[in-house]
Amino acid sequence: MRFLAALAFGFLVFSPAAHAEEAAACPAKPVILAFSDTVLADREKLPRLKARGFGAEAAYLKIRYGGLSMDEATALAHGLRDAGVREAIDLAGALDAARDGFDALGDADPVQLNGLISTVRAILLHGDGDRLLAAIAGLPPERQVSLSGRIVPAIADRPDEEKAKLAASAGRHKLFFLQAGLVASQRDPNAWPVFVAGFPDTTRLADLTQLWSWAPALVGSPALPRLPVPDAAAQATQKSLHTVWIAAAKEPERDFLMTYVNQTGDIASTAKVAEVVLAEITAGRVRPEGLLDPAWLVAYRALRAAGPDPAVVDSTLESIPINTRRVVPRTGNVSVRDLIDRVVAIDTLAPYLAGKSDVPPDMPMDISLKFQAEWPLWVELSKSLKSVPLTPLAKDPVKAPIVAELLFAGGDHARLADFVLAVEPVETRLALATDLAIRLDRGCRSYLRHPAEALLLAGQPLFKFDPAQ
Repeated sequence: MRFLAALAFGFLVFSPAAHAEEAAACPAKPVILAFSDTVLADREKLPRLKARGFGAEAAYLKIRYGGLSMDEATALAHGLRDAGVREAIDLAGALDAARDGFDALGDADPVQLNGLISTVRAILLHGDGDRLLAAIAGLPPERQVSLSGRIVPAIADRPDEEKAKLAASAGRHKLFFLQAGLVASQRDPNAWPVFVAGFPDTTRLADLTQLWSWAPALVGSPALPRLPVPDAAAQATQKSLHTVWIAAAKEPERDFLMTYVNQTGDIASTAKVAEVVLAEITAGRVRPEGLLDPAWLVAYRALRAAGPDPAVVDSTLESIPINTRRVVPRTGNVSVRDLIDRVVAIDTLAPYLAGKSDVPPDMPMDISLKFQAEWPLWVELSKSLKSVPLTPLAKDPVKAPIVAELLFAGGDHARLADFVLAVEPVETRLALATDLAIRLDRGCRSYLRHPAEALLLAGQPLFKFDPAQ
């Protein structure tokens, strides 16, 4: 009953015809709205400090899927910003800048935009790029680079014409670091040679090339040619490493290969894995706008096969922490390996959850020793989905996240919603609702997806309110 009540407000923002069309395109839309509404309503039940951790992503999905007017969206975002909610300042800034461009800053110091990638993007797409760059150019040099460095990721997906126009403006304002990045991230293979030929200070070209050599990976292009030209062995190493950059740029959500290669120095094995991931993307079995799960499963298994020692792979991934909205029971820091364990478990249980097998599978060989102790519980709960009432499990802080994971994998969105909305305590409910709303979005409109997100954003949300949308 609570599920139906939670949907009522979301339905009011669409006409019946518009809602029918949207529902056909995105069957999970009602659940996304239910989860978003729950987060926005129930966050008030938490202590103030904990409440600040919830609301920005839910509000964005509410705005996008609920069809809120600009005034309604702004009021919602400003309320969360004023409450100190994480990322809400960027959500509110993006809405303000979508309407007012650079003027949304008022008298504020432009350095306050540092880290507000959604707001920066909205200013640029509003057409106020030159005004923003003029403000950056007026800052002391040591304050320019970090702010300039957010501009290239913010518009990584935009056409070359926009990047070229902004690059020319950066050149006029002597923001050469930014100018080089905007040129290097263009799809046109002639953009960089033309830039190099016309650059006034040849003594800086080697440094700029080294700083932005990776940037063509954002659009799947080869790395910039180093100056001076390295020997053949170094060129081959650079090419292999750039393959990893390209794979990371095309992966959905998050990447672990770049961190792995940085920690191990095993460029040869990691490049082979990157090629496998890229092949899966080309074949359509890994969708850049989808979830990380299939990409990570492919990458992990290929890495264990390609590396000299699977134990080294596992220990390295165990040492890499990851901040994620996914609800993983925390016995300490969540590692990449912890997340992979859950991906492997779901992949193994998927046929049983889908009813393609009457017998639960055997324990997979490639889960960690730590997760082997958890596997019997996952099997037990998988069986429970078929016969046991789930409401009592919603009150169990250990079992509830696993049940939600299994229901999500099974694709039963209505049952998933009923379960999550019954979860206690409130903090766990909001964590699950946020996590699953974000994941369901990736199967619908994928509003929270940004090209090269795994390489550029490290989990930071980018709230888009582009003029064309």
